[in-house]
Amino acid sequence: MRKIFFFLILGAFLLLPQVSWAAEEIEEVQEIEEIRWTEDGIIDKSRADDWFTSQPYYTDRASRRNGGKDAAQRYLWFYEDDILIYYLDTQSIRWINIPYSSSEYILDVWIRMEPIANTSEYSYPQKYYMEHYYLRPSRQQIQFLSELEVTERPQNTVRERKYNYNNWENLVPGSIEERVYHAVLSNLKELEKSGIVKKRKSDYDFWDDTLRIGGIF
Repeated sequence: MRKIFFFLILGAFLLLPQVSWAAEEIEEVQEIEEIRWTEDGIIDKSRADDWFTSQPYYTDRASRRNGGKDAAQRYLWFYEDDILIYYLDTQSIRWINIPYSSSEYILDVWIRMEPIANTSEYSYPQKYYMEHYYLRPSRQQIQFLSELEVTERPQNTVRERKYNYNNWENLVPGSIEERVYHAVLSNLKELEKSGIVKKRKSDYDFWDDTLRIGGIF
């Protein structure tokens, strides 16, 4: 029994310096990892992940509803779910003649969709999605044209399906398309009032332009 006790004491004395040395090594490595120098020659002890959380793309949902300076000027938040945040691109909304007809106007709309940061892997440059729709207020219908995945700046090479009268869809309650439709219509009057969206021409405007072109006035 005494021999066993002797060997246990001896083993503890032999292992103690190694454990102490390993702890010192770990502490030294941690100190090296934490110390970084900034461009101004100042020690930066912040975590690497802090850089991501400080960028506009990784801010919390409430602040991203304004979307920063550029988004506040162009993109209008209108909805979010557990995966994406949805914005209206106010600079691209416009009234156009329905294809092959001059008697009805429809709305041409682009929607920007950004992934929720806390459910996405870090992405730099920022990745987002764009969807293109036609809205038909006279019939409460919507038509999907294209979707693209964008990194940095979008390319002007989008392949869209051609307009087809048969592609008009009635609004499905609770669908994203219904939210897009009502978000555009609910903000349209204010966008037209502020001049961001040019107002739809009335029948009077059509005849006024026609008569002016003809030289009658």
